[in-house]
Amino acid sequence: MKLEVKTIDNKQKIIIVAGKTFSLVKPLKKYLEKLGGEVFYSSSFPKFASTFEIGFVINQKILAYRSKTLFKKTIFIFINQRQQADRFLEMNLDNVKIININGDIITEELVDKILWFSFSRTKEKQLTIYTKKENKPSKSKFLKPSFNFTKILKFKNLIVLFLCIFLLIHIFFLVPLTITSYASYLSFINLKNERLDRVTDWLKWQTLFFSLTKKTYSLAHPTLLFLSLAHTPDDLIEINDSINKILNKVLSSQKAAKEIVGLILKKEKTTDEKKLLVLRLDLLKSDLDEVGDDLTIISNKLPLNLPQITQIKKTVLDSLDLISQTKKVIPYFENILATTSEKKYLLLFANNMELRPGGGFIGSFGTLTIKDYTLAEINIYDVYDADGQLKAHIEPPTAIREYLNQPHWFLRDSAFSPDFPENYQQAKFFLEKELSLTNFSGSILITTSAIENILDAFGELYLPDFKEKINKNNFYLKVQYYAEKNFFPGSIQKKTFLSSLTQQILLNFNTISLEKLIRGFKKSLDEKQLVIYIDDPAQEKLFDSLFWSGRIISPKCLNNKSNCIVDFLMPVDANLGVNKANFFISRLITLKTNFSAAGEINHQLSVVFKNESPADVFPGGSYKNYFQVYLPQNIDIKTITKNGVLVDKESIVDEIKKEGFRVVGLFFSVEPKKTVEIKIDYRLINGFQKGDGTYQLIVQKQIGSANNDFISEIYLTKNYYLLSQNFIPLVKDNQILYNTYLSTDKIFFIELMREKNE
Repeated sequence: MKLEVKTIDNKQKIIIVAGKTFSLVKPLKKYLEKLGGEVFYSSSFPKFASTFEIGFVINQKILAYRSKTLFKKTIFIFINQRQQADRFLEMNLDNVKIININGDIITEELVDKILWFSFSRTKEKQLTIYTKKENKPSKSKFLKPSFNFTKILKFKNLIVLFLCIFLLIHIFFLVPLTITSYASYLSFINLKNERLDRVTDWLKWQTLFFSLTKKTYSLAHPTLLFLSLAHTPDDLIEINDSINKILNKVLSSQKAAKEIVGLILKKEKTTDEKKLLVLRLDLLKSDLDEVGDDLTIISNKLPLNLPQITQIKKTVLDSLDLISQTKKVIPYFENILATTSEKKYLLLFANNMELRPGGGFIGSFGTLTIKDYTLAEINIYDVYDADGQLKAHIEPPTAIREYLNQPHWFLRDSAFSPDFPENYQQAKFFLEKELSLTNFSGSILITTSAIENILDAFGELYLPDFKEKINKNNFYLKVQYYAEKNFFPGSIQKKTFLSSLTQQILLNFNTISLEKLIRGFKKSLDEKQLVIYIDDPAQEKLFDSLFWSGRIISPKCLNNKSNCIVDFLMPVDANLGVNKANFFISRLITLKTNFSAAGEINHQLSVVFKNESPADVFPGGSYKNYFQVYLPQNIDIKTITKNGVLVDKESIVDEIKKEGFRVVGLFFSVEPKKTVEIKIDYRLINGFQKGDGTYQLIVQKQIGSANNDFISEIYLTKNYYLLSQNFIPLVKDNQILYNTYLSTDKIFFIELMREKNE
């Protein structure tokens, strides 16, 4: 076929991109110039693709163009790389045509077909051209050997030699790939163990051998691709590439994060330093985005047939969760850091060894002031400094008055609701009455367990005022010692101890493990040892969505199905024994659920309390517990027993809360080395209808409580069929058994089908 040649005034700029010199480049360039184009050649993709109207790209890999801006019109040419051509076609790129050439010999007719397809207006995206394979002439006739090879090597030996060389070429890449993978593994392990200097060392080796792996693998790849053996090495190479990117980003992110912390703690910042802080936050978010993408690749590519790999994958998934939550919080940092104002946050220190419904006995409190990107001031107070100045009588909750024998209500006992936003309002009320403290922008409740989690990042802190070394293992014993030693109302010993510890934490921020600090905060937030309430509705909505606000979950059906049963359970303790017995208390919570053939749902809740206190002496002793259970409002309570004996109805508090809960409460004691079991049998008034439906159970953890064991046993009659669930239970003979522990709030979904009862 003939091409019509027209002369145009403005020559089109055309570029030919080929990684190595192909026999196609020269004739293609010649024909394009004959057509009036201004033709350029490059061995790599140009930085400014928009400079050229047309680009001919020969034998380039798909990974190189996932993030590139292509030319206005791009023709990808693949010579003997059919699968690469097919993968490009699947990407469905705009203004792109793909030519697949099977063969080696370049003829004028071949170039003619390429140009006709490239400039035609056909809607076809791909053209396949077959040409002859090239028979390369033997180089032996150009050599002048000093001896005759044919006399030394027989034909059979030549074949064996050829096969050995061929095999070596196709397996040699495994050597650098193995070294690369080993270096990646050790880099990951050292990063996990905070050995950053070793991470840097192994990263250098990983980078070196990874470069060698890619070069040697390029020789073997076409053959392995043809034999369908390239999948595993492709995955390993992509995993190592992602690990290399992650390690570099993590190292730079840690440096940036430390700079951010340093800038926040620095007072009287310049304008440039404030701009740098904002820039660092933006860069940190960008780095987290890239790390998240690479971690997703690793998670999808990692095999699961080795225990070590399974553990690594779990760590990867945990890291993805951490990154996802961190990315959600970062956009609110500027608001939290009071960029245009001053914000004051209330700190409530709750001793969860003396557990209360809202986290624990409030032994101390503080104020945190943030102004203009700066942590301006932290003040710590003993709770008795405030309670001693309360002049008015505040009527306490009934349990405090009757079982704690306290006729007045004070800040120290204000955490008496399992809902933190409600307790925050109550604490603000007390502080306004006692110390005239107002204008808070939010509050953070921190339990003893949360402080231990955070101290893990600091190793050991020396308190010169007390000549004490404090770490996560001895913190509780030390703070308890200084809280109780020579205690009297107005004593400043505990306040001074906490203030000294806070000062050392701020002074040692530059030496900490940021990863341990972030994970310590996340662990405390997830396990409700640290809860946050912000007055700003947008920020509070974020903390609610992450279950970090300590708010009671509203029992609503989350899938909007008509046949949806919403169930709720929240056991709540209140230690009213004036001791720290929760240090010795364990709880086993078991919920047995029976679905009858007619759709009726019956529950038996069992909570076993075990007191391991060695004797009835402080800090242990008898566990005097005002125990409450938050249940759905629409229930019928059948019986309540203690150690198998019916509890007198007059000693049971049974009330309906306005939030839509029914709360059952009773007071009992668990003596040292004894066990008490509380059982509540009840029925949901709304039954499960015929057909498809959802049973949704929300089990909420109490703020500050230990990670108690939880067992769910669900029994179905034969006319029920289990369709799906969002957890992995043991299912046998229509019995669903699930063992876990309440480290966080749990929401269980079970989709069932109920047939007509015959």
